[in-house]
Amino acid sequence: MDRDLTSNERRQSMMRRVVPVAIAIAAIAFSLAATMRWLRPSVRRRDLQTARVERGSIDAVVQASGIVEPANEQVVSSPVEARVLRIGRRAGDRVRVGDELLTLDTTVAQLDLTRLGEKLAQKENEATQLRLKIDETLAGLQSQLEQKKLDDEIARLKSEQTRRLRGEGLVSEQDALLAATAQKKSAIEIAQLEQNAARARRTAEAQLQAVALDASMLRRDRDESRRQLDLAMMRATRDGIVTSIVQEEGATVRRGDVLARIADLSTFRVVATVSDTYVPRIASGMRAKVKVDDATIVGGTVDSIDPRIVNGVATLHIALDPDAHARLRNNLRVDVSVVIGSRNGVLTVKRGALGGETRTDVYLVKSDRLVRVPVAFGMASDERVEIVSGAAAGDEMVISNMNDYEGMKELRLK
Repeated sequence: MDRDLTSNERRQSMMRRVVPVAIAIAAIAFSLAATMRWLRPSVRRRDLQTARVERGSIDAVVQASGIVEPANEQVVSSPVEARVLRIGRRAGDRVRVGDELLTLDTTVAQLDLTRLGEKLAQKENEATQLRLKIDETLAGLQSQLEQKKLDDEIARLKSEQTRRLRGEGLVSEQDALLAATAQKKSAIEIAQLEQNAARARRTAEAQLQAVALDASMLRRDRDESRRQLDLAMMRATRDGIVTSIVQEEGATVRRGDVLARIADLSTFRVVATVSDTYVPRIASGMRAKVKVDDATIVGGTVDSIDPRIVNGVATLHIALDPDAHARLRNNLRVDVSVVIGSRNGVLTVKRGALGGETRTDVYLVKSDRLVRVPVAFGMASDERVEIVSGAAAGDEMVISNMNDYEGMKELRLK
């Protein structure tokens, strides 16, 4: 006979049906969670490069590439058009002051010097003859002037005598007027002679100055020709190493052609090239770091900036610190970092693959996970980058390239 179940019995019956279902659901959920965890992307720690965020100082730099050159180099150019007779030195030879580098055929230059000497002698002889002629002319004018002054004195005495006799009635009025007129005419002739003599002196001075100027120009040309001929001896004017020299005997060279270079290899400088976009941020006097190799970095200073821009590239001249020269050699290619600013007491981390953008996402190591966080960067040097926000001192940051995991918020760390 059927009977109604009690509430206790109904509850127990429901529990018997619900519990297995709940257990099954929990098992399924656990399995799914484990499966999702197992399927989450992972990365091996040994494949990563990480660094600790530290507080310290950082220098902002502009990167450039450079070539080491001698700081002092003598360029030996041909002072005349000539032919190379003999080459006395080769590239790499060490020379001292006065050593002969090469010999030029200076026959044409010597002929030019002789021709200029003859022209100068001719001009000096012309000046001597002109001076004698002028002296003769001025002497003749002076003689005429003295004679005319004597005649004027006689005419003046005669005029005074005639005037007295006229006062006594011994001569006529006409004779007195004639005597006075003769005296005035004599005075006028004296004034004309004096003016002629003054003009002759001025003309003579102008002629002598013109001849003297011509002679002076010829003398300078002769002296310059002699100096160029002396330079054509092609001798070293400083101690050093011959870095280049003309190769062929018998070659014809023009005036101004570079025949040899002598470098002092005890001191160097760096000629660096940089994109013109960085030029406004660089100034003379800024410090620079020159990376010779992985283990050697030497210091220097921006000495000058070439104002010319060629194909978007500017040229910097870096003066090196005195203790840097022993580690360098000619034509060595180096990396240059120009320090354009610095900050102290900021958060920094090794640069690695970081610092290309001012804001990006990076991975921080959190126990056995990598967590992606947004980080803002500031100044960047060649080794470290400033962290403005997004990380704290002591955080371990992944600094290797993580582009393969773009968009992954979290990674398992194995």
